[in-house]
Amino acid sequence: MVVLKDIKTTPRERRASAQSPGVNQPNAAVDASLPEGIDKYVALFRTAQAGATTLSAARLRSDMNARAFDAPPACPMETFTTFIVREGREIGVKIYHPGTDTARPGICYFHGGGFAFGSLETFDSVASGLAEETGAVVASVEYRRLPESSYNDAQDDCYEALCWLHRHTGELNIDASRLAVAGDSVGALLATTAAMQARDRKGPPLACQLLLYGAFALEPGRPAYAQSRDPLLTSDKVEGFIELYHRTLDKDSGLTPPLSATDLSALPPALILAAERDPLRDEAFEYAERLNAAGVAATVRAAPGMVHGFLRARAMSPAAAKELNGLAATARPYLWPERQPRTKEDNSR
Repeated sequence: MVVLKDIKTTPRERRASAQSPGVNQPNAAVDASLPEGIDKYVALFRTAQAGATTLSAARLRSDMNARAFDAPPACPMETFTTFIVREGREIGVKIYHPGTDTARPGICYFHGGGFAFGSLETFDSVASGLAEETGAVVASVEYRRLPESSYNDAQDDCYEALCWLHRHTGELNIDASRLAVAGDSVGALLATTAAMQARDRKGPPLACQLLLYGAFALEPGRPAYAQSRDPLLTSDKVEGFIELYHRTLDKDSGLTPPLSATDLSALPPALILAAERDPLRDEAFEYAERLNAAGVAATVRAAPGMVHGFLRARAMSPAAAKELNGLAATARPYLWPERQPRTKEDNSR
């Protein structure tokens, strides 16, 4: 695992740097066979954290370079950041509102980043894209990161944010019957676990879950990791965030990786998008199969030629933009059921 060098760090930073998945290296060659625009995305991603020597510096450089991944707004979008105040902490939430002309669906979105990285800034492109393509109000959540906090802390923040969004649907002009969770990479893990918590705690009802190239196994040593063809999510990085998850997990909390869960019944329909080159691809199909076996509607698609995290490249890759559009179309019957075309049978009633 690539580890940040402990140069000019505080003791806290030295501990965090040594315990976190490494940053990307900018010098590796980019595969010319990648879909149009994804080669540029890979190069940008690798250089975003170049030169960082601490975990906090790598996070800062990622935020500073986040605008390189932005797409021009496709529609008017009101955005603002607010905070959920809880004892001893605040949870940042960025709202993306496509318009107040009608009550809209709501999506509670959890970013990726291997638990240690990722922020509202670095995943702005994905959150805004979800709002644009689905027409839903998106709430992007700034959950606590590892290793400073535990996985349980991060999951608590995510479920708290989902409940907060449900409580404030009126103020945000959201139809409370059309709430969804969404997340990419480890954010997909947080999203589907939040759906399980909502089921078990009689929490917010959910119309669907949008799970993007998710980490569903959290099982070290899987053959797919060693055989990865992904230029960004290498086997070392996968094993690094898996180790971070297990080291900080409270084993008595009852939280388990989705593929280890004993009860997947009564969950909302899952729309799963994977990437062909992603070492996490196989577990997306495994999770869909497990959900279907439990009586949960689940669809899965592997985007051809794509790498982990490719939706951040929607501004530079027509293929990535098309995949996001397709995901939104698949979600439409759950988020906008009243807009679905009537069938001949419906019209005859």
